[in-house]
Amino acid sequence: MRIILNEIKKLFDWKVVALVLLLSFLFYQLFMDFEFSVFPNGRPTTDHYNIAKDMIAEYGQEMDETEFEDFKLTYQEEVEKANDYLQSREDAVAIGITTYEQFRARDGHDEQASKLSSNIMFEEGVDVFWELQARESIIERYANKKEDFSRSTAHINSEAWKQTIIDGKYHHSILPGLVTDNYNNLIKMVAIWVVISVMIIVGRVFIVDQKNNVMLLQYTSKTGRLIFRKKVIAAVITTLLITTAYLAAFFAMYRTNETSDFFQSKVWSFDNSYQSWFNLTFLQYIILTVIGIYLLALISGVLSTILSRYMSAYITLIGSQVPIVVILVYLIGEYLIYNIASIHDPKLLPFITYTILIAFAFFWLNYRIRREKRLDIL
Repeated sequence: MRIILNEIKKLFDWKVVALVLLLSFLFYQLFMDFEFSVFPNGRPTTDHYNIAKDMIAEYGQEMDETEFEDFKLTYQEEVEKANDYLQSREDAVAIGITTYEQFRARDGHDEQASKLSSNIMFEEGVDVFWELQARESIIERYANKKEDFSRSTAHINSEAWKQTIIDGKYHHSILPGLVTDNYNNLIKMVAIWVVISVMIIVGRVFIVDQKNNVMLLQYTSKTGRLIFRKKVIAAVITTLLITTAYLAAFFAMYRTNETSDFFQSKVWSFDNSYQSWFNLTFLQYIILTVIGIYLLALISGVLSTILSRYMSAYITLIGSQVPIVVILVYLIGEYLIYNIASIHDPKLLPFITYTILIAFAFFWLNYRIRREKRLDIL
């Protein structure tokens, strides 16, 4: 155990950790800060988000047909507020726009009507007009949910599966697409950076000893003959520590996006473009991506450990890691993390891919362990 702890200590060299933290900050600023600082982004997106949270507070995680009728009544009440507002404005009355319907149907080429619209929507930012746009979007999507479902699943031949989705009323769930899109964009970047960070730190596991010319000396003792396995264990523990630290930091920041109201909503939603093969809640989807990140981290950690055993210089190590990083980044963005288990990919594709990657890493590691035993004999 002392050797393993010493190896972990060597991997967490303060200069390397400082470099990784600096790169992490730059990566965050370039690819993640926007998704935190401007979520939800603008109007009526913000209004849509707030209305969805109000819907959950009033109706629960799903909205049935009766509740939908109530939602439409609320919309009509908001229309009346807009009517009263327009009728209270002399400039609106002067050009004959005294109802919300007239405001919606205004001539875009009419200079006075355009000026009125700009003043209401942007200069004064009257909430009710933005909220009405958001409510109209929700009403339209809910009313057309079956047609949208039929279009999105047209490529799927299993009528029994489709009927299960319809009978289960999964698409009644209240989960705006902007919430899942935001999470997907963030967790994809977290996964990519975890893989890169693991490969930077763990990839040094044998390089340090190679540079100090102690590899051959290790085979002269009984303990030294087992050093490869101990280094692998140290690399795995280090990988888990790195991954856990990044995920803890990410979810601490993700809390500020205040999406916990949607955690128990099904990802199958009339208001969400992401559709899964499985009847997942948003929280279960989050857990699935976390499991995926741990698997990818372990795969990249094991592969980096093996590559490190073959390399004697940092440049050659980095060069050997680049193809692995490129492949994993591509797969993360396609289906291993981003929109995992989407109906637009074959149902078992992500699970088969994970199995292949794990098997490849395991068999290569097993081969290297047996190879080390033969080197012991020599």
